[in-house]
Amino acid sequence: MAASTYKCPSCGGYLAFDPDTQKWKCPFCDSIFDEQSVLAKDAPPKQTAEADQRQVVYRCQNCGSEIMTDETTVATQCYYCHSPVVLEGKLNSSMRPDSVLPFAVDREKAIAAFMKWVKSKRFVPKSFFREAQIESMTGVYYPHFVTDCEVQGTVEGEGRNMSVSSTPSYVITKTDHYHVRREADLSFRSILRPALTKTNRKLSDAIHPYPLDSEKPFSNAYLTGFVAERRDVEAESIRLDIEQEVSGYVQPLLSDTVSYESRSLSSSCRVKSLKTRYVLLPTWVLTYPNRQNPNDPYYYAMNGRTGEICGKLPVDRKKLFLTALGAGAAVFVIGCILCYFVF
Repeated sequence: MAASTYKCPSCGGYLAFDPDTQKWKCPFCDSIFDEQSVLAKDAPPKQTAEADQRQVVYRCQNCGSEIMTDETTVATQCYYCHSPVVLEGKLNSSMRPDSVLPFAVDREKAIAAFMKWVKSKRFVPKSFFREAQIESMTGVYYPHFVTDCEVQGTVEGEGRNMSVSSTPSYVITKTDHYHVRREADLSFRSILRPALTKTNRKLSDAIHPYPLDSEKPFSNAYLTGFVAERRDVEAESIRLDIEQEVSGYVQPLLSDTVSYESRSLSSSCRVKSLKTRYVLLPTWVLTYPNRQNPNDPYYYAMNGRTGEICGKLPVDRKKLFLTALGAGAAVFVIGCILCYFVF
């Protein structure tokens, strides 16, 4: 199968999307092209029988080399000529995203933010941010489902107010009971769920939110210069999870102003409509092997639009031990000096 590139009309080099200018730039002649001129040539691919097959070998149209990819990878770069390529056939009509949120943080800014962040972490091993390691930082478009939900929520139960009065002979406690019922139509917007099974959910959620009002209609052209993954789950599979999440909001929202001294309430939720769209969201990712647990690597992630970051970092145990040993020795010496002068 073929791998397509976006060619520069001026010199024939490859074009890559530039997050800074939100345009496409040729690294060879420095020509810059706007959205209209690039996307005009980008049409949705026709679905073929071959597109549904599991293919992991592609041929670069620039140099002819073979490109090996995971089954879900839809954009990468050629390992030999480094041309950014979009892998044809991976995004047939059923897998084509509805929209994409383009990167707004470029590679240089992502690396600078990483270095500033990691250098404040005293016990991170130097190998985690050595030059060769930093070079592996990758801009990835991860697939997500974005859901809008309309529900009818109901809260029902009992409220109680109590008063106490006294007479010369008795203390009288009075409890008033009230029936409580509230109904409301509620709207929930832009509920995010990963659409790729290998996505680390903790990592994904930690760098939210994304400014989804800046989405663009999907085009392969936005993927050039980055890695992109294709969804491998169906939208229907997240429906129950979404319904459970929104049902948990009903009681807090509808009972917030129920002002009784005590209350016993229950809630119910009926989903009236649920609309899900398929979106690619930008993330800068850096991983580092965990020798103690190879299946749980360390990672650094940055929201490719807002710059929000999170990470799970390795610890230099030797450095930590020496620091603790030095602190302990200092405390011991100070204690000895104090004892000498006091006693």
